[in-house]
Amino acid sequence: MKTFKLVVLFSAFILASSCSKDEVEESASSLKTTNSQICTNVQGASAIYWDFSHGLPTPLRQVPLLKNPGQQFVHSQLPLLGFTIPQGFNAFEVTNPLTATLGVNVVRNDNNVVYRWVPNTRVFGTVSTTAIIANEINNMFAHYGFNGTPEVLCTTTSNTTFEGIPMTFTARLLRFGNITGQVWVRSTYIAESTFSTISVTAAPTGEFDTQVFDTFLPINFQLYVGSGGSAEDKDGDGFSVLEDPDDNDPNVPIKQG
Repeated sequence: MKTFKLVVLFSAFILASSCSKDEVEESASSLKTTNSQICTNVQGASAIYWDFSHGLPTPLRQVPLLKNPGQQFVHSQLPLLGFTIPQGFNAFEVTNPLTATLGVNVVRNDNNVVYRWVPNTRVFGTVSTTAIIANEINNMFAHYGFNGTPEVLCTTTSNTTFEGIPMTFTARLLRFGNITGQVWVRSTYIAESTFSTISVTAAPTGEFDTQVFDTFLPINFQLYVGSGGSAEDKDGDGFSVLEDPDDNDPNVPIKQG
């Protein structure tokens, strides 16, 4: 079973079609005073992206789009994992048959901006979500050559149940050196294995908000929002990608009743 799930509730956004042409285009600077609903330590795009990852409504009035679209990425083992990346970035496929890991790392040419999305990875046995996110954070630190103690701006951990399946979600927003990084992991234990979905986004602190608008949100919307603006149901089983632990298999989840 794949935990192919995104945390955000795209229905919380007002679609671009509802925007007047006379309205000012939204940007990181136009929303710099926006406060997070759940973390008092951040404002602006950082706050919006943190709330977005938790499925909370945001003040955005327009669908985020790439301003400088570049090449198309399509995962060789998971064609549904495909999107256009910005110019000046490269996409690297993540695949590990031993752990059923499928994903992608999108990295700017200077290695300073990272978008990592792993919709599915499996570890046999019980592994805590805390351990998984710690591993992702350590890998992020290694990428940037950071060896110190980060500043923790925001942190959350929550437990939910979907179709009788218990899930744990944990997220961190960190500042380390001159980098800001947001990492979240959603895990569930099924059939003697821990399945996880992982998201990592990082950029120099001075441009993190800009990358939220220009890179991170536009990629999210390409992956999970249909042409009508609602979350897609890719396997046609009646559960959207926001609800479905595996939106590639119409037999998951098993409908009750």
